[in-house]
Amino acid sequence: MGKLILIVDDESDIRFLLRRFFISNNYQVREADTLKKGVQLFKDIQPDVVILDINLPDGNGIQQAHQFKTDKNILILISADNDQLTKEFVNYDADGFLRKPFTPNDLLRLIDQIQQKQSLSNSNF
Repeated sequence: MGKLILIVDDESDIRFLLRRFFISNNYQVREADTLKKGVQLFKDIQPDVVILDINLPDGNGIQQAHQFKTDKNILILISADNDQLTKEFVNYDADGFLRKPFTPNDLLRLIDQIQQKQSLSNSNF
């Protein structure tokens, strides 16, 4: 099986679409509909990739982003209404940012780009 992805988003249709897409692309997927559940799942499974919605019913993903970031994973923030994050996502420990609406292919492309960057920077040491 492929890398493990954690999707933290309160919109069930987004989670469903992403889960099906990533499973069909040989990823393992876990999901949470609240920030609290996402933090617990993150601790339990240590995913390779975290897709974190910003506006969640029990908190702000931006304020908790640092809890989801390690030196070994990829953290991508998603939001429908935050133009400022397009430029400032790195200030929140994120590796990438996507604005809703986006396609699963957009997300997969972003993950691939981040992985390539990380591979290049790791090979320079």
